[in-house]
This record gives sequence, structure tokens and C-alpha cells, in this order.
Amino acid sequence: MTSVLDDWLQPRPGGGAGGVSDRFSRLRPPAAERRDGDDRADHSGADRPDAGLIPTSPQTRFHERMTYGLRTVLNAQVPGDLVAVSRMDVLLGPDRRARPDVSLVDDLAASDDRRTCYLAEEVRLVIEVVGPDSAEPDRDMRPRHYAAAGIPHFWRVESTDFRPFVYSFELDADGAGYQVTGVHHARLAVDAPFPITIDLDRLPR
Repeated sequence: MTSVLDDWLQPRPGGGAGGVSDRFSRLRPPAAERRDGDDRADHSGADRPDAGLIPTSPQTRFHERMTYGLRTVLNAQVPGDLVAVSRMDVLLGPDRRARPDVSLVDDLAASDDRRTCYLAEEVRLVIEVVGPDSAEPDRDMRPRHYAAAGIPHFWRVESTDFRPFVYSFELDADGAGYQVTGVHHARLAVDAPFPITIDLDRLPR
């Protein structure tokens, strides 16, 4: 059995750019590559005493709880050919990566512990948990890029007083963008990418 990655890494006529080594290198993030929503300046100056530190915004407990809870519930209900993973890069194009909070990926791809990212073709669903510093990209930029890469399903987790509700989306008929399939309060029930029911108020903690 071969995966999308196996086919993607096959030699192409003429060698050189686009060959095995070139495409395999795309699974490791080059130093200069930017991720969606990363607008920070370069903090790698060697003359700074904190040059080895990478500044990040603090994560709320709500964000961490949603990420863990949704991944856990998905893995308890997914069919055997899929696995939910968290905070793994997805390759959206030649020079674009994103790191969704949760992704639902093909089991064959997820079984390779050497992987640093997944191809968009290997991803069935991406989930973003909206936070104070990520609202704009989570609601606009990231969904546009996920849709352009052909990822069929997208969920956006919002909250009111730290009680979650979820917008579910799927690619429209022409693949140009996402269309809303539901807004789920307290209970999420969808038929795709597989039938699943989630009690949003009782997620694993």
C-alpha cells in the first residue's frame, strides 16, 4: 500500500528541481519559510543575549483544553483509516505552511513518526480554536488558504464566556472556498468527514 507521500516523492523526468530530494525537503521547514499568521519580526540576531529564544503568545487554558478535548474525542470515534493530531504543520503550497490546532489525517501518514508535516492531500479536516491573538487569521486568512489547498472540511471553535461553540464548513462545489454547514452549541453532530457527535460542554479535560 502506498501513500500520497510515496507518490509525491517519486522521481520526475529530468531530475533536478522537483526530484525526490527536492520534494522531500519540503517536509522540513526551511528557516526562512513563514507560516500563516506569522507576522513577527526576525528575532534571530546573534548579538542579542536571548537570540535562542522564540517569542510566542501565551496560550489560554481554554485553547489548550479545546485542542486536547477535540483531538481525544475525534480519535475515539474516527474510522480506522484516520487519526487526529495536534499542532502539526500542513504543507499548503510550495512556500506556505500552517499549523492547525487539530488536523484529521490519513492513518498511513500519521503512522510515520519521522514526519514534520503533512501534505494537504493527506488532511481531511482542520480545526482552529480562536484566541485573542488569532481571531483575524483564524476567521479569514487561514480558511482561505486551507480551501485553496483543497482540504475538504474546516471547523472554527469560538466561545462565549469560555463556553465553546463550533462553526463547521465544507468546500463548496467548485472548491473556491468554504460554505457553512452548521453552527453547533453544546452538541456538535455532523455526517462528514465521518459521522460524529461531540458534547462540547463535556470534552475531556
